[in-house]
Amino acid sequence: MADDTHQNEPETETAEGAKERSVLGDFVKRALNSGLEAASRSKEDLVRVATNEMRVWLDRMDVQSEIAKALTKLVVEVKAEIRFRPKEGGGLEPEITSDIKTQPPEK
Repeated sequence: MADDTHQNEPETETAEGAKERSVLGDFVKRALNSGLEAASRSKEDLVRVATNEMRVWLDRMDVQSEIAKALTKLVVEVKAEIRFRPKEGGGLEPEITSDIKTQPPEK
């Protein structure tokens, strides 16, 4: 019968226990906020660096010559037919058919 008297009593929260939980809760909240802020700053830094690298790469790239290189190796065949048919009320109506074929660049 050692300490059976405290089993049936409802647990009451002491002021010290409440204060400890409050302090622990505040600590966890501050630690979590700090971690989220650091992650947010890291993400922003990563996006900033990637943006700068992409800008430098695009500035150095000569788009006009790259397109010219791609087009000189490409063969495009265009076949177009335009026929004019008479309309019921007079005049002509164009009938257009087209066919476009591309061939892959020669190696």
